[in-house]
Amino acid sequence: MPVRASPGVQSLERAIAILNSFSMVQPERGVGELSRELQLHKSTVSRLMAALERGGLLDRDPDTQRYRLGIHILVLAAQVAGFLDLQEVARPFLKALSVEFRESVNLVVLDLPSPGTGQSAQVVNVEQFVPLARQVKDIGRVGRRMSSHATAAGKVLLASLAAEIMPEALPTHLQAFTPATIVDRDHFLEELALVRQQGYALAREELEEGLNAVAAPIYDHSGHVVAAVSAAGPAYRVTPDTLSHLAERLVEVAAEISQLLGYLRPEKNIPTMEE
Repeated sequence: MPVRASPGVQSLERAIAILNSFSMVQPERGVGELSRELQLHKSTVSRLMAALERGGLLDRDPDTQRYRLGIHILVLAAQVAGFLDLQEVARPFLKALSVEFRESVNLVVLDLPSPGTGQSAQVVNVEQFVPLARQVKDIGRVGRRMSSHATAAGKVLLASLAAEIMPEALPTHLQAFTPATIVDRDHFLEELALVRQQGYALAREELEEGLNAVAAPIYDHSGHVVAAVSAAGPAYRVTPDTLSHLAERLVEVAAEISQLLGYLRPEKNIPTMEE
């Protein structure tokens, strides 16, 4: 027996079909023609198109009453284009760093939860380069979602958030993954203040025992942190002295990537671990 979609899902699928009906050949569509094309009742199409108009995804010509794609489509498309540009710009830097460091190097973004869901922010690796000779089991593969409070990249990305967003992004009770995970909220907020001050973040065996990491922020043309570049490796190789060098290089490279994304920052000395 076939599974029927719920009314909500069915409406969503119909709305998607309406949006997909627009093209360069057919930039404007009317309710009647779409009703016939999609084999839906005219009132159903009218209701869905009105909802899409309220959401800014469609615009209606007051004279012809025909619809065309709305300006908010461009806003959404610009976000996707910017994200793809970020990966394209960062990719050669990540590859070069992985060769230089001989460790795993990642491009990481923050996934914020919807307000009121009770979920906390997670980080997602969207690019990764690992030298073949230095493969380490379970180092955040591409697509892996990780708790932001236990990772260097997560600390960098959380530290960039406005204060009013933090309650939704950070849970009251922080999960302990290892004995080194920071689980006290006040302590963690102090850690974020330190990250903002020094311009990079460290994670010493906080997500996985025996794994250390460092990360630095990447800014876009508007001055917002859009991603983090991170390096990670086993603690017996990525020692405190090694972390000092990695931090300085990551800050330098993140600044180069940011500049190519249109970000201008004042010249300043790159802090070291001892400062």
